[in-house]
Amino acid sequence: MSKNEIIKYKKGLNKSQYKEILDDICSEYCPSGKHCILKLYLLSSHPNPRLLIQLKCIERYKYELNKNEKEEMTWEDAWMSWSEKGYAKKFAEVYIEGMTYNKIYKLIMN
Repeated sequence: MSKNEIIKYKKGLNKSQYKEILDDICSEYCPSGKHCILKLYLLSSHPNPRLLIQLKCIERYKYELNKNEKEEMTWEDAWMSWSEKGYAKKFAEVYIEGMTYNKIYKLIMN
């Protein structure tokens, strides 16, 4: 990642940027331009974007682990695996506010 990209993300989030993060996180569940109760809830409750992005990364990690398994991994097991393999620490190292979960997930996994 270039220095300019890092500076771009370090500016902090305004309402529009927060909505973009929610659009990114909810894209699999909420079709673009359609009413989405999940996005409305998240927008009104305004949870920490760092928490939301890490949860989304763990969800993707869980999905990828479950693709080839007969028995689905639980959220608890996925969270434990995520932490034990050092991905939570790596998340803390690469997280920059405003960056999409896809970019963060790729940085963690590479």
